[in-house]
Amino acid sequence: MSCRNSGGGEEAKVPTFGEETVQEEQNKKMQAYTSQKWHFSAEIPQGFEVFEGELPGESPVVNFYDSDLEKEPPFGIHNDASMAYITVLPQGFGVDAPGGPRKSLKDWEGNLPLSFNINKNESYAYLLESGEPWAIGLSFNSPPPDWNEYGTIYIFYEVNDFRAECYSSSTGEEITMEKCDPLGGDAMKFYGKVSEEKRSALKAILESLHFIDPNREREEIGNLIKPEVPESNATVTSPLQIEGRAKGYWFFEANAPVKLVTENGKILAESYLEAQGDWMTEDWVPFSGQLEFKTKEKRGYLIFSRANASGKPEHDRMLRIPVVFN
Repeated sequence: MSCRNSGGGEEAKVPTFGEETVQEEQNKKMQAYTSQKWHFSAEIPQGFEVFEGELPGESPVVNFYDSDLEKEPPFGIHNDASMAYITVLPQGFGVDAPGGPRKSLKDWEGNLPLSFNINKNESYAYLLESGEPWAIGLSFNSPPPDWNEYGTIYIFYEVNDFRAECYSSSTGEEITMEKCDPLGGDAMKFYGKVSEEKRSALKAILESLHFIDPNREREEIGNLIKPEVPESNATVTSPLQIEGRAKGYWFFEANAPVKLVTENGKILAESYLEAQGDWMTEDWVPFSGQLEFKTKEKRGYLIFSRANASGKPEHDRMLRIPVVFN
């Protein structure tokens, strides 16, 4: 990974460690990136680069982009689904958004491997005619530290054989993209197939991306929660009994969220763990819970989330444990 800076941004490549997914093997081709100014970190896969700088209008931007791209950063918001990158916009970027059909993430049936909470009503998946997302925009319930209320993150996937069509709102006939006016009611349609290789790379970045509380040192996840049942890669059946220990501040009102998902992120069951004792402590507190589920899938993840009453993404923490379905 290389980190490019337009000249006005901070030097922000700081080693960080602490992958919050229990894995059989660590991906040694990932490198750590941290933005001290915008208080977030991510792991960047081989073949991707980082750019820090500004878009027109002095809008700050951080790009994680495919190093094979012929175009040069900065990258903002576009309707040409031929490039794989993530654009982080801590102060937003006007009213721009991708065009074409979209669904809010509340209504979209897919899932993203995020370790932080988002405003699903104001976050969108921008869809190909096949139903696959070619772009996703993430908005927050509460902005991260030093971001404003318009701060967003966009993920753009590389689409093979991409084709765009536009239809006039007045005649219903196809018109050229140069004459297309989506704001005026013209309908855009996008076709193609998302590159699995680039999707996997962007997924790896999203899985690792997390926000940092500038006023508190980030603790290792193993110092916050220790699941005991089930163990990593255990074969599980319904009802799934869950037991372990967590620091008292993992809970709120003696509860903390837990959910079971398939390998592709589909939610099978979700509920709350209950602290078995006084949770208003910084010491370890035992917990237990139970999930009932049905699935024909072979593998999935048990996801433990810290109870975050504030809604601030820098307070979100998550641990994912791989499981096998019987």
